[in-house]
Parts: sequence; C-alpha cells; structure tokens
Amino acid sequence: MHQGHRPGRDPHHREPRRHPPPRRAAPRRPGGPAPRGLPPQERRRPAGHRRLPAHRPAPLRRSAFRRRLHRAAPRHPGRRDRGTVRRVPGHRPPGRGGRADQERRAVSHTTILRRWADHVEKDPEALAIATPGRHWTRHELARHAAGLRQRLADGAGPVLIACAEPVPVVAALLACAAAGRTFAPVDTRQPAARWTALLEDLAPADAVVDDTGRAALAPALAGHAVRLVDAGQAERGDWHADDWRDPEVPDAGYVYFTSGTTGRPKGIRGSLAAVEHFLDWESGEFGIAEGTRVSLLTSPGFDAFLRDTLLPLRAGGSVHAAAPGTPPVAAGLADWLAAERVEVLHCVPTVFRTLRAAGLTADSLPALRTVLLAGEPVRPADITWWRGLFGDAKDLVNLYGPSETTMTKVYRRLRAEDADAGTVPAGAPLPGVEIRVLAAGRQVTGGIGEIEIRTPFPLGGYLDGRPGGFAESHAYRTGDLGRLRADGALEVLGRRDQQVKINGVRVELGEVEDVLRRHPSIGDACAAAVAEGDADPALCAYVVADDTVTDEELRAHADAGLPPGSRPAVYVRLAAIPRTLNGKADRRALPLPSMARAVEADDRPREGAEAEIAALWCELLHLPAVGRRDSFTLLGGDSLAIARLLDRLRARFGTDVPLRVFAADPTVAALAAAVTAGSSR
Repeated sequence: MHQGHRPGRDPHHREPRRHPPPRRAAPRRPGGPAPRGLPPQERRRPAGHRRLPAHRPAPLRRSAFRRRLHRAAPRHPGRRDRGTVRRVPGHRPPGRGGRADQERRAVSHTTILRRWADHVEKDPEALAIATPGRHWTRHELARHAAGLRQRLADGAGPVLIACAEPVPVVAALLACAAAGRTFAPVDTRQPAARWTALLEDLAPADAVVDDTGRAALAPALAGHAVRLVDAGQAERGDWHADDWRDPEVPDAGYVYFTSGTTGRPKGIRGSLAAVEHFLDWESGEFGIAEGTRVSLLTSPGFDAFLRDTLLPLRAGGSVHAAAPGTPPVAAGLADWLAAERVEVLHCVPTVFRTLRAAGLTADSLPALRTVLLAGEPVRPADITWWRGLFGDAKDLVNLYGPSETTMTKVYRRLRAEDADAGTVPAGAPLPGVEIRVLAAGRQVTGGIGEIEIRTPFPLGGYLDGRPGGFAESHAYRTGDLGRLRADGALEVLGRRDQQVKINGVRVELGEVEDVLRRHPSIGDACAAAVAEGDADPALCAYVVADDTVTDEELRAHADAGLPPGSRPAVYVRLAAIPRTLNGKADRRALPLPSMARAVEADDRPREGAEAEIAALWCELLHLPAVGRRDSFTLLGGDSLAIARLLDRLRARFGTDVPLRVFAADPTVAALAAAVTAGSSR
C-alpha cells in the first residue's frame, strides 16, 4: 500500500513550549470546555455564565517577558513559523505513525487563530482580503471579527452565516471559532424550501446576515427563534492578539450542507482540527507564506471557501476575491488573475478550461505559480495544453477528497506522462491519510472497488446522525469507484450511485427527479449528466409532460425547489422514459439533447451577425442548430456558459453586451441587434 509523505523531525531541534502544560487533576471549571466527545449542541455553558472575549484563564496567559523572549528567538530560513520543522518528504521517524500517536502530536484546533493573530500583530496594515469594491487590511478584518465575537460570545448553539459578500463570512467564522460556536455558512441563493429545511435541521441560535442574506432568510424564519446579527451594523471591536491565541474553547467545528438523495439538504460536520491538518499540509507543500496571493472563486456555501480564505490568512498572505456570483472565465479570468497578481489559483476544471480561449502565451500570468484543480476529473488534454504553454514553470495539481473527510485527501503534481494516461491519476494520500480500495468489503490492489479514506482525525459524520458512508470514526467510504495502480497512485473511475458532479458541485439525480415529479403536468422524469463530444457535462432533465406546460414553467418550478448548482440546464421532452427489464430508468438509452432538437425553417438565423452568434451558441451549447428566437438559458446556457458567451461576443464584435441587456432578451436576434448597435457607436 502506497503511503503519503510523512512529516519528519530534526532530532537535534527542540521546539519551544508554547504555554505551561495543564494541571493533570484540575477539575473542570464552570463554563470551561465540555468533554471532547460531546456534539456541539450539547456543549453549553451554565445559565447566566458569560465569558468576555478578553478574558483568558490566568494559568494559560503568557507573560510579557516570555512573549518578548519568544519573539527574540532566532528564525531559521528553512523552518516554518513558530518553531515547527519543515517536513522531509517520504521520511517517517522510527517508532511513530500510529493513529493514536498522530492524534497526540496533532496541532490544536486553535492553531489557525494563533497563526492568524501572529500575522495581524506583526503587520496590522498589510492586505488581508481584496474584493472588487474594497481592500481590507489585517487590522480591519480583525476588528470586524472582534465585534462579531462580542455579539456571539454570550450565546450557545450553531450559528448560521448567510452573507453574499465574502468579508463578513470570514469575520463571522473567525468569531465563531474563537467563541467555541459551530458555524454553518450557506449560499444566499437557496430556494425557499431549502431555507426551511436548513433551519429545521441546524436549529441555529443565531444567524449572521448581510442585507442579501436577511432578505433571503426572512420568509423561512416564522416559527424559529433565531437572533439575527447584522454583520454590517455590528460595532467593530477592540482587537488584542492574546485574546485570539489559543482561546480555551472546544472545537465546535462547522456544518456544510450538500445535496441529499431525499431532496432534503444533508448537513456534514467537520472540525477545525481537520481543517488545520489540510492547511498545514498545503502551506508547506506549495510554499504558502507571508505575502502569498491566493484566489477566491468559491461560494461561501461550499467547504472549499475555508481553504481559499483561511489558507492565506493563517500564512500571512492575502485573499483575492472575484465578484460574488459567477466566477470570471476565459479572457475575463486571465485579466483578473493578472490584475490581482494571483500566485495560487484554486478552481474546478470547468473554469480552468475556459482559459484556453484567453489566448495565453508562455509569458502570460507571470505571478501565477500554482494551479490546483478539484471537484471534477482532470482530462489528459488539460495537462497537454498547460504544460505545452508553461512546462514546469507553473505547477498543475490534481486534488481529490469529499466534503465528508474535510477537503483534499489525495493529490498529485501532474507530469507530462499523466497526459498519456487513460485516466488522470488523483495521486497519493496526504500525511497521516490512508487510502483503501474495497471490493465486497475486502481490500484489493489493482482491481476496481469502492474508495475508502482513513484520516488521522475523527470524522464528524452527518448532522442527522445517519451513518451513510461513515464506516468508523476515522473512516469514510466515498461511494466513488477507484483503483490503486502498481505505483500506488489512486485512479478515480466514477460513482456507485446516482451522484454526479456538475461544474464541481455535487448533484443527487434523485433529488432533481423528485422535485420535477412534483409538478402536476409532469408524468415522469429522469435526470442525467450528459456530455456531448468533448464538452463538459451538463445536467439534463428528460420529462414526460403535458403539451400545456412550457419550458419556462418547468424551469421556474425547478428553480423554486433546487439550489443553483442542481438546476437542470436542458429540458428534453419524451413520450416515455426508457426503462430496463426491472423497471429502472435506462440512462444509457436516453437520446442526446442535440438529437432531440430541430429548428423550423422560418426561425433560422439571418445572415450576418445573427448567423455568427448562432454559430457561437452551437459551439458553446453543443447543438447542431439554434433558432433566432430561441432562449440561450432555455437551451441549457447556465451562468458559466453565459459568461463565456459574453466574453466571446466581446472578442468577435469588439463591444460589451451588459448582462442586464442579455437577461432582458437572451435570444440570437436580440444579441445581434445589441452587438450591431454597439459596433456602430
């Protein structure tokens, strides 16, 4: 069995003790941390007890003399901050490596806060977060977090975070971590039914909101005793580094919601200790350090948001956030990366591939040094194109790991030979992680089976307590099919169930079908991820429906019951859903959307701009033909496809079509009129 790199230690190096060891027999003080095994909702302080944010128990306070002594200690260029030793890849100290030993040596769940506080104290005016509208310094972010912490410190129970802008989300999750409160960030674009389910399952005591989050959450609040904390109106608090270094609070962790097979969102618990395990690995493996500029293209509703924000903040770098909503693509993405001088880019392969239309050269994006891809399979053509441009100058990295195990657990720096592989390998496990492939419950090497991930930290499981794939406290069976190659690299080969990935978002086909069947005019429905040619997969809804219901009505019905990432892009009407002998939907017999479409003669695009725009649509939507009055969105154009279309129109006609103009009439005829008018000015 292939093992990932293990951390090594210099036998002659002694790490400084960060604080005096706790007294062994000290009884638990009133209001102190609850036993580690309790779930977050049971970790309560006694009624009436309030711990002020500035209060820290005296035995753990570091004296000013010791702080000055620590700061005066010599720094070694080859070592990490605060005295830890850089890993030696492949080295494993003798007598170590068992799970119990790894847990004893694991960093505290407050390590993220401690390292962030060190950087704020060191240079408070350095850039922390750059958004399109404003740059936030470390001190401004720290005061924002301190103000929210003061509001949340006297409460108990989970905290829902519903903000469209990234800065209040970051401030709120830092505040929750320091206050020992479970936080649950969500995307504010949820349909009403999903908000209701989130509130019922999470039962939050507080919700941190901005104006967008307040408006989205308000209709679902009836019957729920939730205190709203306005992130914009909360006073900025006084920030002191010692109040954020190793606060004596439990690891209440976080909850992220993903699609569920029953149509109800499924909450996944995670711990900050598990997040720190990943952040510690990536910062060391890819040199994330003081001043590193890291991209943020992820919605707060996905756990990758923690990676993209906490990774640079704990290392002394800066977060560079694109505008909320659809990420920039193609030339827009390339221009944004260059303007922000991004060094480390995290994104899904679908977004990465749009850079092929940006006209990059070997001299493009001089600041960019590492691209890490996750959420979807990487294709051999991706490697060939990227390495053909940049060779070894810019790392291209494949990441793999489900939300249930806290972000990435397998990685690989992609090499030239990976472009010749039938399946691009996911790679080798992170330190302390073990990957097994199981067939009929038994471990196999070289054969295909279900991928099981074993972690060096306990897994939180699902919010509703269902076991799912959690086989043990440290093991999760992913539902993905895979194979371990002879060299130990893992290949991911698909799914055992009806779960698919669309633009990096996990989609349960059963949930989509359940929502569609609730429409009174739909007799039967089947959802499938369909890829035509070399296109990225699109979520397609095949329906048996009355002629009285329009595609617009079907789309509105799905939008009301599904989150944005789970909404079908294409609707295909059939006389009947093909089925196997045992009555199950036969997805292999479903027609491709392009085969089920025909354009009437009187609706064909006219010569000139209409014909050129129609050709662009066919290329982007992988259709044989489109009509001049067809709607781009009803033909399957999602937000990413819209961004790509507008970018291509700009390049072809030399004029910008505003998004509001496109949304008002997304047809070939209207777009042709818009670009013609823009070109004549």
